[in-house]
Amino acid sequence: MTLRETKMERTRELIAEVALALFRERGYADTTVEQVAAAAEVGTRTVYRYYPTKESLVFGFYAKMLDTARRELRTHPDETPVPELLGAVLDSVVRSHQEKPEEMLAAFSLAQETPTVMAHLAHLLYTWRQDLVADIADRIGGRSVDLVAGLAVEQTATVFTLAFRKWAEDGGRADLRQLTSTTLKLLHSDAVPLPPLPH
Repeated sequence: MTLRETKMERTRELIAEVALALFRERGYADTTVEQVAAAAEVGTRTVYRYYPTKESLVFGFYAKMLDTARRELRTHPDETPVPELLGAVLDSVVRSHQEKPEEMLAAFSLAQETPTVMAHLAHLLYTWRQDLVADIADRIGGRSVDLVAGLAVEQTATVFTLAFRKWAEDGGRADLRQLTSTTLKLLHSDAVPLPPLPH
């Protein structure tokens, strides 16, 4: 990463940190993009260059977490088994959440309170999952590759989503990694009912 890229990344992170702090302090509706820019000591146009909407400011750091998981996946050799790749993605997402637990709780709380923020989060996750499906499909090959990759990614994403939701409902006091592990073990067991195959 060049010096300019490093500076841009720091600016992006600073804006997201300042925005979330203001949203928590003043409330999402009562905080303007102009106030975020002033607190971050940048121009309003700079904020919009990194975050095109106010909603995207809430999950600025979260988008980076998701990108990190995909980047880490792509560092694995081509011969890496897909289950191992999915495990690496899951581990990356859990690790990132554990590094910023308070920010995660605050952002999730804002999303629950604000429909447009929740819609942005849903879109962010949908886009990430679609990109991840493409990454996994490239590794699999064979028949029904898109369906197989899609099921693999959706199951992996759902494992974390359910674990995170339980963690958030508990106020972040539970062990997120343990919750994720427990959920994954349930998926691998016969405890989860599935609809019957068509006749």
